[in-house]
Amino acid sequence: MLYATGISIINTQNHKKKIRINQYKTNTMKNINFKLLAVMLIAAGLFASCGLNRMVRNYDEGIRYMPETNPLENHGGQVAANVDGAVNTGYFHRKAVVEITPVLIHAGGEKELETVTLRGSGTTTTGIMINRDRGGTFSLNNVIAYEPDMLASELYMRAKVYREGSEHRATELPPRKVADGVIITSQRVKKDHKVAFAPHMYEEEVIVSETANIYYAYMRHNLNWRLDLNRKAEAREAINNLTEFIQRGWQLKAVDVNAWASPEGEIAFNLELSENRAETGERYIKNMFRDKNVEMPELRVAAKGEDFDGFMAKLEVSELPDKQSIANVINSQLAPAERERRIKDMTVIYAEIEKILEPLRRAEITVHAYEPKRSYEELAELAINDPSQLDEKELLFAATLTDDKQQQLAIYRSAQKVFPRNYKGYNNAAAILLEAGDMDQAAGYLERANQLAPGNGYVQNNLGVIAAWQYDDESAASLFNAARAQGVNVNYNLGILQIRSGEYQNALTSFRGYTCKVNVALAQLMAGNESEAINTLNCAPECGHVAYLKAIIAARNNNAPALYSNLRRAIELNSAIKEIAKEDREFIQFFGQSEFQSIVM
Repeated sequence: MLYATGISIINTQNHKKKIRINQYKTNTMKNINFKLLAVMLIAAGLFASCGLNRMVRNYDEGIRYMPETNPLENHGGQVAANVDGAVNTGYFHRKAVVEITPVLIHAGGEKELETVTLRGSGTTTTGIMINRDRGGTFSLNNVIAYEPDMLASELYMRAKVYREGSEHRATELPPRKVADGVIITSQRVKKDHKVAFAPHMYEEEVIVSETANIYYAYMRHNLNWRLDLNRKAEAREAINNLTEFIQRGWQLKAVDVNAWASPEGEIAFNLELSENRAETGERYIKNMFRDKNVEMPELRVAAKGEDFDGFMAKLEVSELPDKQSIANVINSQLAPAERERRIKDMTVIYAEIEKILEPLRRAEITVHAYEPKRSYEELAELAINDPSQLDEKELLFAATLTDDKQQQLAIYRSAQKVFPRNYKGYNNAAAILLEAGDMDQAAGYLERANQLAPGNGYVQNNLGVIAAWQYDDESAASLFNAARAQGVNVNYNLGILQIRSGEYQNALTSFRGYTCKVNVALAQLMAGNESEAINTLNCAPECGHVAYLKAIIAARNNNAPALYSNLRRAIELNSAIKEIAKEDREFIQFFGQSEFQSIVM
């Protein structure tokens, strides 16, 4: 009994010991698991931190930036800040996020552009996934409206890296400059817009004519002054006027004698009759010249046959009640002989028909003479000293007889005083001033011209030139198009606007027909036709603008000698170019060269 009890006590004690042992094992395992988890978490953090640190250390080699152009370029007033990026294999941590922001820094401040986010393959962040094993590519494409301060700007890439979910612990990566400045060659158009002069409308040669008729009896060709038609007051007055015209002493050009028969006879007979009448008229005019002791000019005699068209025209305007029916009957006859017979029959029915036929039997005599004109010398002298003696056309024409711009301007100002209600003096004076670059005074004249002739095409063109010089290209285009609608040639002016808006091929189309002009060369260069641009510049009149564009082309081809010689010549021709060249990013690779510095300093 005691033995059994002792056994029971021992078993109980053993069981309790086992429980204590198991509890110890459980607690020990828990401690081990907690420690292992902590170690693993610490290891993972250290591993991630090492990965991000490695990305920071290797940033320069790990991510490459390749700008589309360096320097950037202004096309159509817009700057494309386009940069391609590449991430090397093995660089990007699978849990990393990189945010890249292009920033254009210039004297006026800085402009942040659209941020691009790169993310590792183990992240869920929105962005471009970069696989660690394969690397990857990305693009940053931004377009910025150009501002003058951007000429000397710098394009930087600002970036930061962080583990997904820990943006607040991001590490700023070193800023990386990828482009230096903005090239604005496309905006360097020459202000040589075409101004529009209102036409003077002066005719250097004016032919004045005087006409009289000799009428003939039915089927006759002899001269009969007792014929009723020849005795009428208007017929006699016409003959008298013709005689006086011949005796004026004006230089005569020619005399025409044309003779007709009325259309109711046979065709062959009418032709012969008109020939005889023409001979009668010829003898008469020759005798007149001989009697008046005036030299006969060229004499042109023609027999016209029967005047059917004249008959139908007079029938149409006659007061015959049945004139339309008569016309229909006559016109329905296809054969000329039948048509003539119908007309003759109508004279029996309608007495008025004979009255229509009578004046068709005639010889028409026309004398042509040159209207006397003042000599060029007289016009020029009066335009300066006594402009009121000239009519408007003469005065405006006189301005074209001199190449002296100041004299032209003085004549147009005289036109404003003598003819103050006509827009042409104001418009043309403004055109002279625009050619001289005096925009302010020209604007005042054009305002007055536009008041006198609202919407006039020549005025609209010149207003468009002023708008273009003020860089209001939208208004300029509207004004040029309004002028073109009225027949003014504005193609060249529109071509300049198209260069500035980046439409280089359209500009070349607008410039069609224009050669050896610096703006044509600029359009060719911007369109990629460098050899054509050089040819155009070589034949263009020498000026600072031409030499400067040659210097730019030389710089693009890394031709230092040609750059320096053309840049020196450009500055000789226009000293203001020196300050422009100092900042022009076309020459950035030469900024540090002593010879370049000696030219622009």
